Amino acid sequence: MHNGMNTIDNAVSEVIGVMLMISVTLIIVALVAVYATGAASGDEQSVRASLIASEVMSGEDEDEYMVVFEHMAGDPLHLNQTTVSLGVRDDATRHIVVKNGKKDQNDKNNLKKEVYLQRFTNRGDKFMVQLGDRFVLYADGKDDNGDLYWGEGKTFTVESGHYLTYRFIDRRTGAPISSGEIAVPEF
Repeated sequence: MHNGMNTIDNAVSEVIGVMLMISVTLIIVALVAVYATGAASGDEQSVRASLIASEVMSGEDEDEYMVVFEHMAGDPLHLNQTTVSLGVRDDATRHIVVKNGKKDQNDKNNLKKEVYLQRFTNRGDKFMVQLGDRFVLYADGKDDNGDLYWGEGKTFTVESGHYLTYRFIDRRTGAPISSGEIAVPEF
């Protein structure tokens, strides 16, 4: 003999079972989403900043030329953990990668200096740039035509009147930070 209570109890246990299955499925989907987006990884987050070139100028030393940048928005960055890819707007085949560090004889760029990027003022850490700070990218020199160059043997040259393009890259993650261009004046 059947009474109505057994069928009601069976229906309740089936609803609870379906709800548990849906809950477990949602938890699994949430975990997969967290790992797929990288939110749960222990990797370092890349620096995000807006770095704008404001002028190209000569320094106090007659042979010192630099591009001045301003940190307009975003995260603080350490210039020793930053690489700059330089190019010429009119010729995409010409470029060079510049970074602070020891000179590497095997480097195809064969850079002359150990410090290319540094804060504009020497207060505090000269390589840590905060929001609102200015910093410089030193050129290796100016040739007889008044063109800026980087690298021994003038590996990379930007003629006056042309646009120097720049792209800052976070060396820890390889992610781009900021990019832009600036006209090189005649010196």
